[in-house]
Amino acid sequence: MSERIEVRAKGFEKVEAFVSEVLVTLGQVVDRDEVLLRIEAEKVSFDQSAPVAGRIAELLVTKNGDVHEGDLLVVLERTAIELPRAPASAPAAPRVGVSSDYHASPWIRSLARERDLDLSQIEGTGPHGRIVEADLLSRAPSVRETPLPSATEVHTPEAKLVLVPPSTESRQLSTLQRTVARAVTRTWTEVPHVTQFDESDVTELEAFRVALNREPRKEGSKLSLLPFIVKACACALRAFPDFNGSLAGEELTLNRDVNIGFAVDTGDGLKVPVIQQADRLSVLQIAGEIARLGDGARAAKLISTDTRGGTFTVSNLGGVGGTAFTPIINGHELAILGVSKAELKPKWDGAAFVPRLMLPLSLSYDHRVINGVAGARFIAHLGALLTDLRRALL
Repeated sequence: MSERIEVRAKGFEKVEAFVSEVLVTLGQVVDRDEVLLRIEAEKVSFDQSAPVAGRIAELLVTKNGDVHEGDLLVVLERTAIELPRAPASAPAAPRVGVSSDYHASPWIRSLARERDLDLSQIEGTGPHGRIVEADLLSRAPSVRETPLPSATEVHTPEAKLVLVPPSTESRQLSTLQRTVARAVTRTWTEVPHVTQFDESDVTELEAFRVALNREPRKEGSKLSLLPFIVKACACALRAFPDFNGSLAGEELTLNRDVNIGFAVDTGDGLKVPVIQQADRLSVLQIAGEIARLGDGARAAKLISTDTRGGTFTVSNLGGVGGTAFTPIINGHELAILGVSKAELKPKWDGAAFVPRLMLPLSLSYDHRVINGVAGARFIAHLGALLTDLRRALL
């Protein structure tokens, strides 16, 4: 008869955690107290060990997967008959930082590899014998601990480079940064991204924007290019409805509303407030929403409805610089537009080279739904709208 033993996550209640290492495979026979996997929770590492000897019957986690207090991680099968283990083989040559006979975090293992240290030969002074950075420093003395070489020693072939520990400073990511990091990691690993690059001639659009800003208006803020870009995106999404959808499994849902999010740098990380029904708003109304939502994001005063329902996102880095980048799709959307800094370039008009203001565009899209031809057509259509927004009236 066999007995099934559940191994559940414990020791980090109400703390975000993920699996940093999986040290066993399905069907493997393990001893009691053998480390099955390691979990990172904020700045603390946890070893999840086998409570009894047995065979791995179920392995329910993967590397980098999220875990919570009480989650079922591994199921062990213990039998009354002694479980056979794999025959012993000849001892392998020692490798740096790969032995399972010691406890060390991934950071310590990385430091050991950089310094060519064998962790299996180092005695840990941390809790439960864990190897900490101070244990590595004892094997790699600093310059002050090593006598200075004489002039003759400096030029001898036997002179060796002294390992100096790097000067570092650690800080914990904020809650917003951790949330964003998890979201973009999930999207990047689950969605096959393709990025299409192009540029649009916005010479006339920029002249129109400057002229509008010279006119007296009740609104005090000046118009930037972003409201025009959002308006053009809203019109393009109406012309290409597949870009305004979401994918769940193998079912594509097309959204009736065009709700466009825009990335805001809050100083503590990025937030993406959403302009609801942007296709029904004028450029001036969109500018007002951008000002209201942007101020709310930076002051941490957004409400839940200000960030929900997005169907497309614009990430504008034009005020910072750069020529192009590959934006990561936001949430369950199918596409995102990246905007870089506009630049004057010489363009041939059929008779001579003339200076034109060119705006770089970077369109990332979900290749499961959108193919390259559709991506190229969308960004070309968007570029034409930005070149002459009168096309939006057609």
